[in-house]
Amino acid sequence: MFKSSKKAASPKAVVFYSYPKLLFCWPLILLGVLLYFITSPETGDGRLAFFGWVYLLAAFFVVLTVSVDIERNYAAFWLVFFGLFFFLGRWLQDVQGFTLFGDVYTWFADLEVRHNRDMGLAMSVLLGIPYLVMMFWARVQHKWRVTHNEFEHYSWGRADDSLARGAKRVRTTYPDLLELILAGAGTMIVYSATGRTELRRINHVPLLFLLRRKLDTILESKAVTITQQEAINRDAAAEAEAEEEERSERLEGETTQGPNTDRL
Repeated sequence: MFKSSKKAASPKAVVFYSYPKLLFCWPLILLGVLLYFITSPETGDGRLAFFGWVYLLAAFFVVLTVSVDIERNYAAFWLVFFGLFFFLGRWLQDVQGFTLFGDVYTWFADLEVRHNRDMGLAMSVLLGIPYLVMMFWARVQHKWRVTHNEFEHYSWGRADDSLARGAKRVRTTYPDLLELILAGAGTMIVYSATGRTELRRINHVPLLFLLRRKLDTILESKAVTITQQEAINRDAAAEAEAEEEERSERLEGETTQGPNTDRL
């Protein structure tokens, strides 16, 4: 049998949403509900201690995600630093009898952390209410639709924003490693045709690495409704934009240097 030579049809539009940082609180909401059904009033102290540290570490991870941005290079540096710190402590303990690091671990172990299933469920409910509101609000206020020819931003109650694509460039970045781990989230940046002017910055887009594949498909294809004259007009506009940027930079450089006032 012969295989079909037809390629998969390009999507007519790609729709996505940007969210506030509350998006990354989902581990606490999920863990609170999950641990409520896993544990019971008869659960032993050993399991409650384990689940308590799981919940506590998840809360620590979420707080770091919503409060600071840790780039990939900084994350690698901190991992190496803590790794050296740990092995140095082990060496000092075995060779020099210096037990500071062991004492810190013992202090944490003696805290008797226990998971409270009722408290965890209450936290999930309290966070779940604004989380659902946030999901709804993002879909009516931060909706983006990318077609062959335009970047469209829909915001209920406000004027919709449309940016003709033309020869625009799109770049995806991941400024926070923790956001990438929790939701695959990153930032989408739309540049001018020359790549010098930032036109739009769309933050906290979940599953951006999957979305980028769809965007590449739709941005690399040509809309069938574009006539030859429209394509010529867009190319001329892109060239005029590039010339204007170069002229502005040249004038700015001449202004910075100023007139030659040297005298003999």
